[in-house]
Amino acid sequence: MTEAKLLPVGFFSDTEIGEASQPSLVESIGKPSEWKDEVLRYLKAAHVMITAGVGLYDELSPGRELVGAYELQTDGVWVWPRSYSFYVERYDAEIPKRLLELASSRNWTPPAFSDDADFDDRIPFS
Repeated sequence: MTEAKLLPVGFFSDTEIGEASQPSLVESIGKPSEWKDEVLRYLKAAHVMITAGVGLYDELSPGRELVGAYELQTDGVWVWPRSYSFYVERYDAEIPKRLLELASSRNWTPPAFSDDADFDDRIPFS
């Protein structure tokens, strides 16, 4: 049995790592959540499934400061680049209702996965 593809969030279509099928960063900012602090803890604590040797930069800042390394994180249902938590924290990027509901149902604690957990077949983009 094949597991479902991970649900993407934070791959904004108008960014360097964006996907055309995703909303734009510009349209996604300025949408604060009352659960922002809890969601940020959840996003930042989630399993890192991929780390690449390239940096990601703040696409909204004129100085384009370094946000961090390109990493993909997952909670086993959703997948996001590490930069997503940066945009939620700094610019109030939108958090999907289904992600909020899942994180809340898990008491804001993402599940742990072993370092050799394989999500390759579940990544939603080629």
